[in-house]
Amino acid sequence: MSVRAFTVAFGVAAALSACGGREQLLGADDPSLPDAAGSMARGGASGSGPLLSAGAGSDAAGAAGFEAGTGGDLANGGAAEENRGGSSNHAGSSNYGGSNHGGSNHGGVGGVGGVGVAGSCANGPGAFATEVLSHAFGGGQNVNQASGFPGVLLGPPVANDPSAVVSLGNGGWVVLGFAANAIVDGPGVDFTVFENPLPSFKELATVAVSDDGELWTEFPCGAAQDASDFGFCAGVNVVLSSPKNGIDPLDPAVSGGDHYDLADIGVTHARFVRITDRADLTGNAGVFDLDAVAIVHGECP
Repeated sequence: MSVRAFTVAFGVAAALSACGGREQLLGADDPSLPDAAGSMARGGASGSGPLLSAGAGSDAAGAAGFEAGTGGDLANGGAAEENRGGSSNHAGSSNYGGSNHGGSNHGGVGGVGGVGVAGSCANGPGAFATEVLSHAFGGGQNVNQASGFPGVLLGPPVANDPSAVVSLGNGGWVVLGFAANAIVDGPGVDFTVFENPLPSFKELATVAVSDDGELWTEFPCGAAQDASDFGFCAGVNVVLSSPKNGIDPLDPAVSGGDHYDLADIGVTHARFVRITDRADLTGNAGVFDLDAVAIVHGECP
């Protein structure tokens, strides 16, 4: 069958509300705080001290030492809860409330900065997709597009359950987000895409990842539907994991589904996954039915 190019261009960041970076995390300057532990100590955007020293003032007067949060005592980092909203581990740190996510590098794009990140790992955002950020269904098969979308795509996979998938349609695509979590490059498999193929046929799609919703890197998928080697195509391996059978969806050795290693495409960190049905494949086996996406190596464990 013929193959034609299919390209999807869009920007997730423009469709998402922009948060105000670190200053929204914990408030404005407080002149009563010692040693310049003002806006930077409260997760703000300016003040003394380098970005990498917790993004909150100097090492001596950073977020952890002087009322970085909204309440609580100094011994617990000034936060209402030690691991949330202003402790040294989260709000104002370089990883989650400081320079990398709530500040200069991401600036709250897509809900990753600001309030959405403070204490995110302490709250355990989980390893499965939490939201559909954008999509466009293609023609042909439309299973659960009206009745199950987007809910059935969120959470864990459900093996052997047609009600747990959504057909993307011929050439359709979807972009999934993971709340404040992200995929990171670890040893071996970093995330898994679950479809519902049978051993007798494959329903192929191209998987791509992005850290900002604008620049995408694809895992190449150019195989024919009846190929012997499907490369990086999704929709190849059957789903084995389900909440009903107790098989761990985060263990690639037993979960089933199609596995992806960020190192294969030279990526180290990704917050979004895009899945695009192969427009050149048609018929009963030509439409990708998405079940779930699971993070194996996450920024938030």
